Amino acid sequence: MKILIDAQLLVSFIAAVLGEDSEVVVHDLSNVNASLTAISNGHLSGREVGAPATDLALRMLQECMQASDVSYKLNYRSKTRDGVLLRSSTLIIKDENDQPAAMLCVNTDDKRLLELQDSVRKLLPPNMAEQQQQEFLSASVDDVGQEILQSVLEQYSITPSRMSADEKSKVVKDLEQRGLFSIRGFVAKTAAILEISEPTLYRYLKSSTN
Repeated sequence: MKILIDAQLLVSFIAAVLGEDSEVVVHDLSNVNASLTAISNGHLSGREVGAPATDLALRMLQECMQASDVSYKLNYRSKTRDGVLLRSSTLIIKDENDQPAAMLCVNTDDKRLLELQDSVRKLLPPNMAEQQQQEFLSASVDDVGQEILQSVLEQYSITPSRMSADEKSKVVKDLEQRGLFSIRGFVAKTAAILEISEPTLYRYLKSSTN
């Protein structure tokens, strides 16, 4: 579906949705020397209508002309003349002949968001953000058992059917240490997955206590 919309109305609407930390611009690619035709929140980059196309805009234009599937680029880093880093995304808008005609660009200063993120991180216990999962929360005991079983099997690069007897014995010992066999039914389930008999599994368990 093709639609027509005023460029300044489009950028004003998007900027109003995203807020003052996001600059929204439209470039007219028919004149790269003064391509910027509509802008909102231009205070972020210091640009005004009549500014030239950026280096990335020129590169994306060439890429789009060479490969028709190039239509947008998301969340890349850009830098203002004052050295402020922004998070940017660009969409190429094509004309009725499927040729690049314009670019819609959104450039966001994440400084306040990052400051908020840092403040929240300081409220957490030290190193909590880097810790791996140590607990699985579920209302189903069967789900808990399946999580234990899966987490242990994921430590092995081969499937149970290719494991040696020693490796299967090690899996059983690991599962025992995780408390899996205190959950009803998981002796049989584990034996089936490891392709061993239940007596063999109990023998592995007995050898782990010796």
